[in-house]
Amino acid sequence: MSDSVPPPSAATPVATRTTLISSAIGFLLALACAVWAGVHFAQSTSSIGYGALTGLSFGALFAFGQRIKQYFLPASSQRKQKRPINPAAVAELRPAQRAAANAKPLNVTFDEDQIQILRGTTKLHSIDWQDLDGIVIDIGGSKLPIPNWVLTAQDRESTIRIPNDTLGIEQLTEQFRLRLSGYDNDATDTAIISAMGAAQGSFTLWQRGVALDDTD
Repeated sequence: MSDSVPPPSAATPVATRTTLISSAIGFLLALACAVWAGVHFAQSTSSIGYGALTGLSFGALFAFGQRIKQYFLPASSQRKQKRPINPAAVAELRPAQRAAANAKPLNVTFDEDQIQILRGTTKLHSIDWQDLDGIVIDIGGSKLPIPNWVLTAQDRESTIRIPNDTLGIEQLTEQFRLRLSGYDNDATDTAIISAMGAAQGSFTLWQRGVALDDTD
């Protein structure tokens, strides 16, 4: 039987060839036993003994078949061995992955009529240019204080806070200079510089005193 199943190379150890031969013999014996037990199981009106023997025979067939497969396809068997997964690590990553997927960056946009704060494509807040009454930079006390541009409406109900790292904030501040009378002056620039260098406090940049500047 060793001549009918030659090893893949001359360098194959004798012990490996012996394992192949014994596995092939075991496979054939298990196959014969499975056929014999299966036939008697069918003829004996579903005898439990023959049924158990049939199941054991098929289990042995699978085991011997795997050994033979590993002999001829060792690389394929190694590729199918997956790295164990650490359930604790997966449990820690999943909430972070969900948060990263849901947390879209803030974005401030504007048009001729209003200023809008968006998260992705969802509008969170808005304030009309004509209702804008005051602009303040507010900095809360924390280890990493972030300046917030606070825009206040005349009715005091449409106040919105825009973090200084929000996308589009630079374009918005340029619009302040173009649209708001009294904003583009040295006092405003000084207040902005002071606010950006402070750890906390509120710095008033502009308060409505005249109509909006209609120039673009």
